[in-house]
Amino acid sequence: MDSQERSTTGEFEFDIGVFNLDERGLDAQPFGIIRLDREGTVLSYNLYEERQARRKRQDVIGKNFFTDIAPCSRVQKFHGRFLVGVEQRELNATFGFVFHFPHKTRHVDVSLFYRAAARQEDDAVWVIIRG
Repeated sequence: MDSQERSTTGEFEFDIGVFNLDERGLDAQPFGIIRLDREGTVLSYNLYEERQARRKRQDVIGKNFFTDIAPCSRVQKFHGRFLVGVEQRELNATFGFVFHFPHKTRHVDVSLFYRAAARQEDDAVWVIIRG
């Protein structure tokens, strides 16, 4: 898989309207969707990602994605982008990444989208995982 970094225009987000889906709508998508707060705490974790990662959402929601769920993502390419996006309240990036699970290695494309809310504490970062 090509792991070169590339930017995106946000077309993906608008095509599926991911920001407007409820939990049932998130579960219907054929790719992983994780919603994080500004600290990296998991707020939503869809069924596709639950199956791919073999982690039950009740064991993931409320935990920090970068330290408790996917510590391999605590690198500049992923976590660094997240931190800059949170600071700037703006993030729209897509890049190749490899998750190493006990049951398999997963080569994916990760898209990070920052969604600003009326109150900063209600902002969210959407993590879309395809592949």
